[in-house]
Amino acid sequence: MAKICMAGAGGVVETAEYIKKELLEKGAIPPELKDEVRHIQDGVGIDLIVFERYYMRNGSYASLTVAITGDEEAVYVDGIGAGGGGGLFNISWGSESDFVDQLAEVLEKRGFQALVQEEH
Repeated sequence: MAKICMAGAGGVVETAEYIKKELLEKGAIPPELKDEVRHIQDGVGIDLIVFERYYMRNGSYASLTVAITGDEEAVYVDGIGAGGGGGLFNISWGSESDFVDQLAEVLEKRGFQALVQEEH
């Protein structure tokens, strides 16, 4: 598994739509949007998006779960990549990290900065 946490300016809905647009156009085999859940109340909200992508190098799928939380001024984006293990030895070859890195690139273009996460 791989994960990131980034913070930036903007709203939850605006950030979610930007992430979907950018990720769904990335790569020779773009990811598939599996599902999305959004709740906004009194200007504070959360948007949870799940993407899936097929990686030919290991013949399996990796998922990217993105949680976007915040209000109209500040937004936090947490991304967790998982799966991607395939073949006899269930080796991911870094596919979940690649997926998370793509999310980070998309957010950095928008001015988001990585936050330091404590390991559990």
